Amino acid sequence: MMKELRKLITKDIFDCLSEEDARQLEEIRARLNISDEDYREMKARVTSRELHEQIVNTRKHPRRVMIVARYAAILALPLAVAVYFWLNQESQPKTIVTAQVQQESILSAPVRKQPRLILDDGKVVNLGREVKDEQITLHAVNRGNELEYEKNKIADTVKVIKYNTVEVPKGGEYHVSLADGTKVWFNEETRLRFPVAFAGTTRDIYLESGEIYLDVERDEEHPFIVHTVNGDVHVLGTEFNVKSNPDHSVITTLVEGKVRVSRDKAEAILLPNQQAFVAKTTAPICVENVDVEEFVSWKDNIFFFKDEALETILDKLADWYGFSVFYENPEAKAEKYFVRIDKYAEVNKILEVISDVSNVKFKINGKTVSVYK
Repeated sequence: MMKELRKLITKDIFDCLSEEDARQLEEIRARLNISDEDYREMKARVTSRELHEQIVNTRKHPRRVMIVARYAAILALPLAVAVYFWLNQESQPKTIVTAQVQQESILSAPVRKQPRLILDDGKVVNLGREVKDEQITLHAVNRGNELEYEKNKIADTVKVIKYNTVEVPKGGEYHVSLADGTKVWFNEETRLRFPVAFAGTTRDIYLESGEIYLDVERDEEHPFIVHTVNGDVHVLGTEFNVKSNPDHSVITTLVEGKVRVSRDKAEAILLPNQQAFVAKTTAPICVENVDVEEFVSWKDNIFFFKDEALETILDKLADWYGFSVFYENPEAKAEKYFVRIDKYAEVNKILEVISDVSNVKFKINGKTVSVYK
């Protein structure tokens, strides 16, 4: 009954209850004595970011994880419904989920690809992920998943500024602490050029391709500027995301503080939870309000899908994990989900969760995932 209730609440939240579903929901609510007020509170809690954050935090407190939430950060809205009952009705007996996934083989979690550091003289250094405190250059230490530059006072003048470049390949991500204390997260297929030590009146870095998230060290005397192939982003101290697409369009998403996006003579000021889109053409800079979590979850190794079709979700997972998808029932492609997925979880665990809260089933055979009903 609880499993069916989770499915029905999820459908209700997405406003896709059939007449039969509505009748069944009323019957279950009557059996469990769930009043209208309690039901409204339940839906509000389930869709809150607070609850989703509680699920993410279970990775830090493994003893609190129940069976249905054992999949680390593989989060779906229906899973949030399940965890709601767990958090609010702990006295109820816990049931083990039996997922509809036939496994003839296991698709393992992807291995993080190795980034490269290109020094000012052209020398290339492969940045190993298993090392600890390896002195890469005179001013930089590799700490495994992070390259940390020695923090230096910004010089007013300098004859020659030396630049390093970090390249992160497809299937990887990385983190760099710059010489001014600014922290930079790299998404896959990203190339960023930056000075070994900042000098002059501004702090300039160059996003040549890909996507970065920045937590900029505040310094009012030395504004921070991200240069892209299609405009610049000017900041003092803030957190934001910049994505440079292959078609030369640039998307800037602001989390905290304030930034100015400019291209030629056009400019736009962004406030938190706003996003600027700069097209490859001479079109005006477009600004809109967004849910920033949808655009920055990647830095926490999370795939975020908000009301996305199953086909979109599986296409992204297939690209990341290296499998192909076959639909025995093509109509399943259009079913929509609210999903947050740990990028390094095992595929079979992800599919188990989706299967448990939906009408679709999965079969894994070699490098092929079949979808059926």
